[in-house]
Amino acid sequence: MLLPLLHFLLVASPAAKADDHGDSRAAELARLRREVETLSSELSLTKDELRARLKAIEGQKAEVQVQLRREDLRLAQVEGEAVSRRAAVAESTTRGTTLGPAVKTAVDTLRQYVSEGLPYHRTERLQELDKLDAQLDAGDVGAEAATARLWAFGEDELRLARENGLDRQVVSIGGADVLADIARLGMAALYCHTDAGLAGVARPSPTGWVWEALPDREDARALETLFEKFKHGVRSGDFVLPSPRPTGS
Repeated sequence: MLLPLLHFLLVASPAAKADDHGDSRAAELARLRREVETLSSELSLTKDELRARLKAIEGQKAEVQVQLRREDLRLAQVEGEAVSRRAAVAESTTRGTTLGPAVKTAVDTLRQYVSEGLPYHRTERLQELDKLDAQLDAGDVGAEAATARLWAFGEDELRLARENGLDRQVVSIGGADVLADIARLGMAALYCHTDAGLAGVARPSPTGWVWEALPDREDARALETLFEKFKHGVRSGDFVLPSPRPTGS
């Protein structure tokens, strides 16, 4: 019994090995096919990603081109504006050479007006004119800009002449410089009332405007009434007030 079985095993062995070898090759082929399919899928995905990236890049390129065209147009506009500005500057410079002397004359005229007028914040008003004059001489302000500022100054002076107002400033009265309430009636009359109760009026003199105290009790009471009305917002009405003209005139 042992010999036939051994013979069978010896005879069957090569065939079994051949089958095992075939199965191994088939498994290897199947594995390779799966790898090829996987690689093919990955390649397809990579191609799709590349196509999407290329499409996005093309979109960005188109957007950049549009932006470049816009920048070119803006640059052309800026260059055109620069040409216009240079022409305007040249024209302004030409006008400035003729306008400058007229502005200087106007400054001098207003300076004389302020110097000879009521002593209402005169120092500050003259300083503003002096500053403008100095800036004009130094070239820090052009003639046209100086004209605009001078026009505004003139408008303020006209407003002072039209309106009545209550203010405070330093006055020289009673032999001392004191801070006092100021009642201004346009630019026609200027009255003061000190914290110590001294009443006064600004009057012209051969040497310029001076502050004169009002010793008369009726004049002092009249001014007290005026200041009280002004403090309550009254800017018009009938008042009997001391004359701003020099005494005896």
